[in-house]
Amino acid sequence: MNITNKSPVALVTGSSGGLGLAIARTFLEAGYRVVITGRDVSRLDAAKASLGRDSYVAIACGDVSEPQGAADAVQTAVSQFGRLDVLVNCVGTSDRGLAENLTLERLDELIRQNVHTALLCSVAAIPQLEIDQGVIVNIGSLASKVGARYLGGYVAAKHALAGLTQQMRLELKPRGIHVGLVNPGPIRRDDAGSRYQSRVEEDANVPAAAAKPGGGTKIKGLPPESVANAVLHCVRYRRPDLVLPRYLRLLIAVGHISPRLGDWLLLKFTSSKG
Repeated sequence: MNITNKSPVALVTGSSGGLGLAIARTFLEAGYRVVITGRDVSRLDAAKASLGRDSYVAIACGDVSEPQGAADAVQTAVSQFGRLDVLVNCVGTSDRGLAENLTLERLDELIRQNVHTALLCSVAAIPQLEIDQGVIVNIGSLASKVGARYLGGYVAAKHALAGLTQQMRLELKPRGIHVGLVNPGPIRRDDAGSRYQSRVEEDANVPAAAAKPGGGTKIKGLPPESVANAVLHCVRYRRPDLVLPRYLRLLIAVGHISPRLGDWLLLKFTSSKG
């Protein structure tokens, strides 16, 4: 799709690699000008080079878990492109372990990465998004919907993000800003099973399978491009809440209606000690 100096603008946080970069690429291919963010300028430079269309991609290097970093990211979009139509809050950190072993320090870290970043970037972006009648999309997780085992403080952090998203959606709707939540299951990664190996090995009561994507859930990994397309769909059609894969929305709804059945389903779909 052709991009011009009047094309809409999307700011994607945490986009120097992984899912964030896939989202940035999807929006660029859909005709958006894009701002990518991260804390490592060399990774951002490489990400920008991989995207191509140099004049339609801007870099904002900084820590969006800090107010100044969030404000600078939004300012980059406005100063470079003159508007902001979409904010995708993609910064996040997962976890592994038992809830009884979760420290307050670790929980604070997870809340900072998964919730503070979304809040700070959204607050910084609201004035411009109101002008352009834009959209905020927060990247949640299946852990935003259910309390699966062995995910440490990740469940608490993503539930907090889900609640914040709905509150913001209701409060910002009268101002013309839509706020949506995209909740993907495990996402395919080249390092699947290795990032959380050390955390799993620290606790003999956590099965080795919990190191895998989704804590070892028996759900096929999603291609990052599929999740990115869902984010674009959320923006285009102002969808409030998407679950991927889609068939899990029914199972989640059943679990909320019948907690006993919901627990049984979670035990069935997540890793076991065996």
